[in-house]
Amino acid sequence: MINWILQKNLTKPEVLERIKSALTGPDEMWEEVEVVPFSNEVPEISHRASRNIVYGSTTFMLNAYQDKDLRAGVFFDPRKFRMSHYVSQWGKEMLNADGTLLAFDRIRELNSTPETNWFIRPDSDGKEFAGKVLSYAELVNWSEQICALDLPDLNADTEVWISPPKTIDKEWRLFIVDDEIVSVSRYMHRGELDESATDQPPELLQFARARIDAYRLDDVYVMDIARLGNAYKLIECNCFNGTGFYRHDVEQVIRSVNRFLRKKINEPQNN
Repeated sequence: MINWILQKNLTKPEVLERIKSALTGPDEMWEEVEVVPFSNEVPEISHRASRNIVYGSTTFMLNAYQDKDLRAGVFFDPRKFRMSHYVSQWGKEMLNADGTLLAFDRIRELNSTPETNWFIRPDSDGKEFAGKVLSYAELVNWSEQICALDLPDLNADTEVWISPPKTIDKEWRLFIVDDEIVSVSRYMHRGELDESATDQPPELLQFARARIDAYRLDDVYVMDIARLGNAYKLIECNCFNGTGFYRHDVEQVIRSVNRFLRKKINEPQNN
């Protein structure tokens, strides 16, 4: 059986209902769980013997990845879902390929004037903090506070990706299953939330197709792509299990993941 473990809290009720509505096959089922925010504990799972797929928050995704019974249902590898890895694979096709990888305690080494603005984000996909633009003076001050606090997931050794800010016209999110583009939605237009399922320029899909063909990041994952003028750039990728939907065909995504899993289950095992 394919069992979807759905986080009830912190997931939009509409999304939960759409996921459940797609799970009607004889080998498909689902269960809901509540996840304690910022906890390292996995909630009680009723059907651990099934082929489980988790969906919910980043916290739930990361905790499930650490659970030996649930890891197979998390499409994630912390070594690959990192900005530095994306740049190593896709190079100049990344929006922030001109960035620098630094730990918080090395931000003072950045060659910059105090008033120059920089975009900073975690190197990892752990969502330790949201990406933002700060002046170099603000960046140094913030990094000193981070080093002083020395939190478990945010401290002097936390690696960040720092790059010059970019002006983006539009942003799209694409769900990729087994190298196929399954669903696309625009989510930003000129810096404002603006969702559309119909704004899918051929050039966007061609750009995405070329990146997928160049490197298979995972069996299932999410791409965020930006348009700057006439150019398309890959912003980042995300783990499917902890990524939100916009005007996507949620049901089609879920059915595609299940079809892929059935194919994997039925593949002959190499000795």
